[in-house]
Amino acid sequence: MNNATRGTRLGGRHRYIVDTAGRKCSDCLHRKSSRSGEITGGMAHHQYSVYRLAESTRRHGVKQYRMIQYGAGATGKFALRSILTHPQLQLVGVGVHSNRNEGRDAGAICRMPDTGVLATTDTSALLTMEADCVSFMPWDPYAGDVLEADSHSGRMFALLCAFLESGKNVIASAPNSLVYAPYLGAETMARLEAACAKGNASFLYAGISPGYAPDRFVLGLTQISARIDTIAVREIMNYANYNDRDTIMGLFGFGQDPASFDFSRVLGSFSRGLGASVAMVADGIKAPLDEIRMNIEHVVTDRDVEIATGLVRAGTVAAERLSATGLVNGKARIVAEHITRIADDAAPDWPHFGIDGKEGYQVEIHGAPAMKVELELGAFGRNPMADAGWAVGGHITNSVVALCEAAPGVRTFLDLPLTPGAYRMST
Repeated sequence: MNNATRGTRLGGRHRYIVDTAGRKCSDCLHRKSSRSGEITGGMAHHQYSVYRLAESTRRHGVKQYRMIQYGAGATGKFALRSILTHPQLQLVGVGVHSNRNEGRDAGAICRMPDTGVLATTDTSALLTMEADCVSFMPWDPYAGDVLEADSHSGRMFALLCAFLESGKNVIASAPNSLVYAPYLGAETMARLEAACAKGNASFLYAGISPGYAPDRFVLGLTQISARIDTIAVREIMNYANYNDRDTIMGLFGFGQDPASFDFSRVLGSFSRGLGASVAMVADGIKAPLDEIRMNIEHVVTDRDVEIATGLVRAGTVAAERLSATGLVNGKARIVAEHITRIADDAAPDWPHFGIDGKEGYQVEIHGAPAMKVELELGAFGRNPMADAGWAVGGHITNSVVALCEAAPGVRTFLDLPLTPGAYRMST
């Protein structure tokens, strides 16, 4: 255990850990760290208790599944921690893109104890490695057409299929356009199914949005529905502190002149991601859609705004509202929206989350019963961006066992059982 794993327990509650630099742990309930979600020092003490539980449970002979974590960036690190803290998962390989992580111990990458598993940039070594499942999490913000072989999404899709062909199950949070593969058409499905058949393997996409909030979460709520009139789901976020210039200013166009910016790229990206969530919900509730219509609105700022990726000048894009609308008999029946701002007061007439305007997910189901549910990540003073990372990592790793035990082929939430957080109770 390093110096950062020291903590106190007062009044029956973990308080915090101080690392060697005097910073508090980003996984505690009492203080936020940077919104990037990076754990700033040492291993989170709550995770360490789960880690010890996992090690103890492994010694009692539960069935284990060998895991490769592909991608150890801002979100991949959370999945790596979630693998190491799950007693049924055994980490055997880590694939990274950066040379600075080449040869590093997996534990060091995600600020946990050393594992003896060293990261590699050699994908051929990972393809030949014996493993049951790959957590596939490369960087891919664009949700591009996976059939465009020369595109980033296309190259990631080819690698994903290679993992399947090598006999490994794959659970992925990227390429983002694969959230509901049947929605992408016969050619994409044929590629995936052929790869699964060759390797006798299964594929599943899992994430948070899409990949949970606008699809699986909604479908779970409909279990108590006797009548469904309309469904609306919204993701409401402030991206001011999201430090990815390619995504914020390149894909979304924040800080760009709306007269010259091409919004078709972000619209196409969300048509494959958010549109797929609408299609999954429609298939789940057996509501045949006429079509799914995409729309985008934008609002400009009336002042200069400094955000993590640079200056957003007055008169440039400061908020966007993307929607995917599923029509049944010509009427809007299933609507999924992504509302993004770089300032809380931008687009004041658009929906906000909760009474204090924070970030989160809203679901409204009109019918019998009528329901309105708000899901807030980062509740109780926690870091919302970090909790989004924990959510993706938890969702992926908690789904591994069900995927590995499923029949070969492309799997979705519609044909897999509920995958609760087994073994996740802290000590």
